[in-house]
Order: sequence, then structure tokens, then C-alpha cells
Amino acid sequence: MSVARFAEVMNAADIRLDAACVAMSSALQAPLDEADWLSRLDLLAAECTTPTADGIARYLFGELGFRGNTSAYYDWRNSCLDRVIDTRIGIPISLSVLMIEVGRRVGVPLVGVGMPAHFLVRTVDGPIRYYDAFAGGTELDHGGARRLFEQLTREQVPWSDRYLDPTLAQQIVVRMLNNLRAIFQSRSDGLRLGLVMQMRAQIPQLAESEADDIATASAIFN
Repeated sequence: MSVARFAEVMNAADIRLDAACVAMSSALQAPLDEADWLSRLDLLAAECTTPTADGIARYLFGELGFRGNTSAYYDWRNSCLDRVIDTRIGIPISLSVLMIEVGRRVGVPLVGVGMPAHFLVRTVDGPIRYYDAFAGGTELDHGGARRLFEQLTREQVPWSDRYLDPTLAQQIVVRMLNNLRAIFQSRSDGLRLGLVMQMRAQIPQLAESEADDIATASAIFN
């Protein structure tokens, strides 16, 4: 699997978040068997006995022990869904993707919340509830989400309720790529930085702006 597969997924009429994340992981590592990893998600979901948001959180972060990687938060592999499934550790956004995709498979619609500084999951049906996948699936109300934001930003950034709006699949993938770009830039990993920028260039809204960046990176790292 290559950047071409990532482009195919991201240009589909209906973007599959799980497929996009597997394609992204595959482009950065040795090629992955997409069907195999999507089946791994199917198996995880099949063993979730309580198809509710609370039940999914308890199952993933309690029974199975998925957790935030506090010891190596900036390890780029935390953004790779296959590694998250294998090691049961990740960062807020990758663990949120896991919860969203298990929810979809058991009929519980969940969406991402791209709050600055920390990614969350929120319910769609019924009263809105938020879940912090990085903190063991802790449930938050609106006030709790705001307090978390203010704690993480040390109250240096003004709060806005729009920070809790749903985040679409494409936006989630872009945020993951932004995280990876920052990590690879800080580590001078030119090969993977180039791959990240190539993937960003496959997203229609980013394609034009990425062209110059890719050319610049090629000049620097080749």
C-alpha cells in the first residue's frame, strides 16, 4: 500500500476513517494488509457486549486496557492505528479514532471533537456527552471539557463553544498529518516528512498549498 491508496481513500465520496488511518500508517511503514487490520477492528467490536457509548469506553479502556502513551507521547507510531491496536497505547486522537470506529461497528454513532490541545469523542444521539480516550475513556460534560481545555492551555487561550463541534473524518486525518509533520520536522526525519506532505497533497483542500512545501522539502532532504 502506498500514498496512492491514501489518495484513493481520501478522494472517495464517503471517507472511511478507519481505512484512511490504515492507509496513512501503511505509507509510513512497511505495507500493511488493509483487510486484515479492518478485520481486527471488526473482532474488537464483536466482543463489545454493551453497545452504548459508556459500554464501549468501559470495554476499550477498562477491560482491554487501551491507554494514553504518557511515557513516549511524541513517538510517531502513536498515530498509527495498527500500532495502537497492537500495543494498546496511543495519543488522544488515535485512541479516539479507535473508539469511534468500534462505535460505528456496534451501531453507536460517535464523532470526534477537535478541541485545540486535546482531542475528544462525543455522542451523537441523546444528551451530548464527551469522552477523553487518552484518560481511560473518562466521561466529561460541557463544563468538564472546558475545564480540561483551560488546564491544558493554562488559560492562555480564550474558550469558544465551537471547540466542541463535531470534527469530520477528513479533518481528523488532516490533524493527524499535522501532528506527524511537526514530529518529523523536529526530528529531521526527511523521508517520513516527505511522505506526510505527499499525503497532505492528496487532500483536495490542501493540494495547492502543499505543492511548494513538497518541492522545498525535496531540495532540503534529497
